[in-house]
Amino acid sequence: MLKLKNISKTYTIGEFSQNALDKVNLEFRQSEFVSVLGPSGGGKTTLLNVIGGLDHADSGDLIINGKSTKSFKDKEWDMYRNNSIGFVFQSHNLISHLSVLQNVEMGLSLSGTNAHEKKERAIEVLDKVGLKDHIHKNPNQLSGGQSQRVAIARALANNPDIILADEPTGSLDTETGTQILDLIKEIAKDKLVIMVTHDSEMAYKYANRVIKIRDGKITDDSNPIKNDLEESGKLNLKKTAMSFTTAFVSSINNIKTKLGRTILTAFAGSIGIIGIGLILSLSNGMQDEIDKFERETLSSYPIAIEPYFIDFLGFMEYSAEQDELETHPDYDYVTPEKDIFDENTKVNIITEDYIEYINRYIDNEGQETLAGFSYNYSMNMSLVSEIDSQYEVIYSESKTPSASPGFGPGSNMIPFHLQPEGLVYEENYNLLDGDEPVNDFENKKIEVLLAINSYNQIPREYLHALGFNLDEIEDDTQIGFSDLIGREIKLFVGDYGSDSNLDDAYTVRISGIIRSIENTNISLFMRNGLVYSSEVESYLMNTYPQEMGGIQSISLYPNDFSGKDDLLSYLDDYNVGKSETNSIYYNDQAALFTSISSGIIDAISIVLIAFASISLVVSSIMISIITYVSVIERTKEIGVLRALGARKKDVSRVFNTENIIIGFSAGLVGIVITLILMIPINIILENMSDISNIAKLRPLHVISLIAISIVLAFVAGLIPARMAAKKDPVIALRTE
Repeated sequence: MLKLKNISKTYTIGEFSQNALDKVNLEFRQSEFVSVLGPSGGGKTTLLNVIGGLDHADSGDLIINGKSTKSFKDKEWDMYRNNSIGFVFQSHNLISHLSVLQNVEMGLSLSGTNAHEKKERAIEVLDKVGLKDHIHKNPNQLSGGQSQRVAIARALANNPDIILADEPTGSLDTETGTQILDLIKEIAKDKLVIMVTHDSEMAYKYANRVIKIRDGKITDDSNPIKNDLEESGKLNLKKTAMSFTTAFVSSINNIKTKLGRTILTAFAGSIGIIGIGLILSLSNGMQDEIDKFERETLSSYPIAIEPYFIDFLGFMEYSAEQDELETHPDYDYVTPEKDIFDENTKVNIITEDYIEYINRYIDNEGQETLAGFSYNYSMNMSLVSEIDSQYEVIYSESKTPSASPGFGPGSNMIPFHLQPEGLVYEENYNLLDGDEPVNDFENKKIEVLLAINSYNQIPREYLHALGFNLDEIEDDTQIGFSDLIGREIKLFVGDYGSDSNLDDAYTVRISGIIRSIENTNISLFMRNGLVYSSEVESYLMNTYPQEMGGIQSISLYPNDFSGKDDLLSYLDDYNVGKSETNSIYYNDQAALFTSISSGIIDAISIVLIAFASISLVVSSIMISIITYVSVIERTKEIGVLRALGARKKDVSRVFNTENIIIGFSAGLVGIVITLILMIPINIILENMSDISNIAKLRPLHVISLIAISIVLAFVAGLIPARMAAKKDPVIALRTE
């Protein structure tokens, strides 16, 4: 079954060398109780370690069931220890942070036994050694004899062929030692048990074969095998692997035993997360305010395409050029002055082709980038109101615009605005009183809204246009909404004159009062006034085509600067390859007034995060040090795991899993503290700036920060975990 052929093992320390085993030749039966006797340093433990695969011979061959182990690789030795060997140590070597049951289950876990079967088998062997009622205790709650029984149960759990016991009674009193030896003797009835001891009386009393060893050589064998044994069975090696669940349970239990240190480590690791979390939350809030500012600014100053394009930037550039020239010169000649007005004013010919081009954008990219739009057509029409018992024109427009661009509202008493389509109106205006307009074109009835300013004010001429007697209105006069809602005027389509028949006009009724919402700077309607819907414009265009002119203007309202850039690029593409006459120019009014870019906030955030990240690096170094300390503290546990058949990568997995848990805890603690700190920060900033809830931590950032914490902790522990995996199991088991 087991044969040692010319096994030699030498230990070298500096210039000193010692032969622990010197050409040892031994053969063992399938089931016998073998006791190995010899003085300290004689080679007993080395012999046991070589047989168990914990240590490897310098020369010779270990033959198991007829199979040579000369070509064994690390993974095969791991499988051999897990499948075929059960170790019982003098100091018991139970893993302190695992329960009795978990200690016994460990070898089964490494062999891939399912959870139900693993528990059943562990309880079965614990029952066999008389400890079934102690399965949930920790090792420190057991007596010495009970601990050794647990170690024996662990050795038996995987039903190995060979039990190796190294001084199993060395730390026990006589009575307890006798009980343990009786148990081992019972086990030897159907297994090969090899026990190392220095007690010759005990060896001869219990073992049926005693081998003596001195200076690495076999000096006596009480029951040697004289004839070659017939090989029975073959060596079956089953792959070992520690599952993440096993590593996780082990790590959690170890963390529980060092809870205080773990909490401090998690808190220290969370400091960088807290710093970055607070920076991100403030950055988010500031970016939201900038986005709001962008939206409001762009909505107040849309991209406007009008019959006449005025290049205000050109005027500003010309003014800057003039400032560079010498004033009041001494020379006696003149130079031509640029016609700055003509150079910076263009006539836009808005064609059907261009309108289709704009519509394509609105129907496609504009669904994401535009907050609203409006087409303003010119037409022959007039608003007529009964003032002081006679009808007066309070607003008029012509389908033929003036030959030159105008800069004011003209002689109209009250503006008449087209309501933009899209969210730009819906998100920025509230209906204060009344109802949304309902039009009855068949009965020539149109409803409009009256827009007032944020102070609930309208100019006196508006009141006059709506039929109020100005002599009766003082500065402190209060006019109820109900007095304005229901007011009626007339809309006359065509050229209005004194002989026009108002019976042909439409009745225009004010159905409601609107005002821009609080905390917005948007004013879609210049000087406020009356607001009509695109439904009214479409109806009039279709009903009175002869009175309609061209598009007076197109207003496009981008969502933000990114959307504006996309829109401007699209508008510029239309002019590619076209002459100046056929090109269409637009006014980017927001460009005259806005200079804030979200890039500034991004840059500031990056710099601050870079500083905060220093604490992440420091905490990572600390986690690395703590992991290294943990490796030193758990050196014996590493040896036990290797003795049970754990691979090097399994040992690494134990420590890596613990670091992942610490990283997750640090990230979670950091997020919780960040959320708590955001409360007073928001209160302070609101008192200082009147901006509420400026610190905001997005869910994506929460997940990202926890993930970063986990990754950093994992990376920080890689080197110590790798060092743990490389530890010599023999040396690890001797560590106190």
